[in-house]
Amino acid sequence: MHEHSAAEIEKARHQHRFIQDMVIEPSFYTKSSFLKDVGMMSDPSIVVTDSMIMGLVLKYFYCYVHKGHFDEVVPLEEVSSLCDMFSRHRSLNEPDDDIELMNYLRQWSFSLRMLADIPKTSHIIRSIIGHKISSSLINSDEYVGLDIGTGTGILLIAQYIHARRLGFENINLFGMEYDKMVGLQSYKIFKELGIAEIVLADARDCRNYDFLKNKKVTFVSNENVAAMHQPLRRDHLVAICSTLFRTVGENIKDAGFFPEGLIAFCSEMNVSVLLSKNTAFLGPKEYHDMHLLPQGIIIEGNIVPLHQLGEELLPHMAEWARESLSRRW
Repeated sequence: MHEHSAAEIEKARHQHRFIQDMVIEPSFYTKSSFLKDVGMMSDPSIVVTDSMIMGLVLKYFYCYVHKGHFDEVVPLEEVSSLCDMFSRHRSLNEPDDDIELMNYLRQWSFSLRMLADIPKTSHIIRSIIGHKISSSLINSDEYVGLDIGTGTGILLIAQYIHARRLGFENINLFGMEYDKMVGLQSYKIFKELGIAEIVLADARDCRNYDFLKNKKVTFVSNENVAAMHQPLRRDHLVAICSTLFRTVGENIKDAGFFPEGLIAFCSEMNVSVLLSKNTAFLGPKEYHDMHLLPQGIIIEGNIVPLHQLGEELLPHMAEWARESLSRRW
């Protein structure tokens, strides 16, 4: 009988544990750079899978935090380590933690939660990439995308892939961000990537939409959806949508939207209300001044309870990640 040394036994045990510690199943993660993945997914002959999208989100999360590496292979071990740190960033540091990095994660926690919520964000990206645009826009000379409350800009990446897969060469993407610190960092990153322009602006101010006055918008994503049990006014969705449609309504009448619609509960009337593009996401007039709490989202043509967004992608993730990573919604 072959006798294994104590070191070999420990190594085997360590490797098994290490695989279990990966944020997603290693076979789902491609050993390629973020930019290479974007290029591959932009090819309409390639079938984009859920695992591709989840890998893209993970790589962007890592590159956004570390400010670069977009054209380098990012090992899953390093991405998983970052996810582990983010899962604990609200608690005290552990002995081996990088204190500077942990403090950075705490400082940027709000905007990074969108990236760390891998299943939900991947579900949203999948819906944008697969969106069928209006027949009136399919032969347009340019693809114009708008992302409101852009934060890290991850949905601009989705719009870029969407435009490329549709065959557009003239692609103009704009991300509007109110927070100057977040907006400045995203501005630097997208200037490096060269695929979108970040506009530091309050989306509730009609003057900030002048750059769209002569453009037909292809797609609009609005990330200002409040979490469950929080009024939609908390993230200014009502004011933003009112301004957007009042100011450039004609320019966005054929645009695709994320969310396609929202189901919100009105406590005063004790009913659920549909908010959609047809009513500028405001609902019937009698509900305009009432408190609406988001319950569900319309995505890929389906009504999905907000807590179930991305749920079908959870099996791709490690158990610790499913339980510990922060949620955007």
